[in-house]
Amino acid sequence: PDAKWILGRGWSYPEFGAEALPHKKYLDEIVPDRPVFMEGFDGHTSWANSKALAAAGIDRNSPEPPNGSIVRDKDGEPTGALKEFASDLVTKVVPPLTKEERLTALRAGVIEVNRVGVVRIHSCGGDFEHLPLFDELRRNGQLTVRIYMGYFLDPPSLTPEALDKIEAVRKQYKDDWISGGAVKTMLDGVVESHTAAMLGTYADNTALTGSTFWQPEAYKKVITELDNRGFQIFTHAIGDAAVRLALDAYEGAAKANGTTDARPRIEHIETITANDIPRFGKLGVIASFQPLHAYPDEDTLSVWLRNAGKDREPRAWAWQSIAKTGGRLAFGSDWPVVTINPWAGVQNAVTRETIEGAPKGGWVPEQKLTMEQAIHGYTLGAAFGGRREKSEGSLEPGKLADMILLSQDLFKIDPHDIVKTEVLWTMVGGKIVYESPKWKEITKAAAEKSIKK
Repeated sequence: PDAKWILGRGWSYPEFGAEALPHKKYLDEIVPDRPVFMEGFDGHTSWANSKALAAAGIDRNSPEPPNGSIVRDKDGEPTGALKEFASDLVTKVVPPLTKEERLTALRAGVIEVNRVGVVRIHSCGGDFEHLPLFDELRRNGQLTVRIYMGYFLDPPSLTPEALDKIEAVRKQYKDDWISGGAVKTMLDGVVESHTAAMLGTYADNTALTGSTFWQPEAYKKVITELDNRGFQIFTHAIGDAAVRLALDAYEGAAKANGTTDARPRIEHIETITANDIPRFGKLGVIASFQPLHAYPDEDTLSVWLRNAGKDREPRAWAWQSIAKTGGRLAFGSDWPVVTINPWAGVQNAVTRETIEGAPKGGWVPEQKLTMEQAIHGYTLGAAFGGRREKSEGSLEPGKLADMILLSQDLFKIDPHDIVKTEVLWTMVGGKIVYESPKWKEITKAAAEKSIKK
């Protein structure tokens, strides 16, 4: 009742019917007196009520922002839906969190990731400016997850100021707990809102192809510069045109700089042409997927597939095709787009079915993975994708003692039960940082049995 702004995240496109975009009128009915601002589940489209639009100065006369779109009705009035970078118009007027609020959130996040068995985070943007807070947690003994920090590079260029920040963090943070040295950028948006960059038109609207946020030559120049300086590069690319541009840029950088084993990554890769699939293995580019993104629910099979079209369907999240042609897979969550709990993702990698078992046999079943491939993607594959495979990602002498104990053997159970997996304890650096209630019951019962003996 006392909040000056109402903030939230998590709505998805199917809730709003055929248009798949929200409208301010629904929020105005519920909260007419204060700004309301709700991010979509994927972070690519936002939903604002009239008060929030007014606070941001958005009206029928507002110009379109770079790499964003203010959705308008037939009369030119903003509807409250904001695509891509247009969301920044509102976020910049939202009251910022205090330091203590951020620390409280980070502490809760660290506890949650340990609870589900996560011991290493690759941060792909959003945390870089708050590195001192992570460092404060570490000094206070409250950081029980390892952080690989990526700087989020906005288009249209790499500025000297940005480069200084990236270099400074790489020099300051370089141990097993907090490390810099990565740069994340975005080439396009998402299929659901037609902002992913396609080589051809969208199936549901042949007037649209989407577009890249970077001018291609500017992007290639920046990639070459970052590669020359030894930074690992993560590029968000969802549409087949964006994926091809990222591959072209990485190939060009390697040729220009003579670099080998740079391990640049492409994040998401929801659509790809058949000709580009083998380039991951050939060029040494990491295919960084989040398996739960391919969950065959209404969003995927109604909105995503309608927009992308049946012709692109066989290569939707083409995990197995990339693996069979020599590409390396690295898996993660893309939290908070989907849950950070990996077990639903492991199950989807193996089944490509919903929790209820639909569609039977899996959506695009030829892209399903074996259990060994799925576990490898989340462990040693992810470690390789973060340049850490020599010290992390598997249980071997000389590596860090980061491990988890599970409630069931994933290789023996029905794969449809993977999601029921519980983490009994999580160890980071040889220290148990989480114990589940079930594990405490097991150890208590064992102790009592031992005493009786």
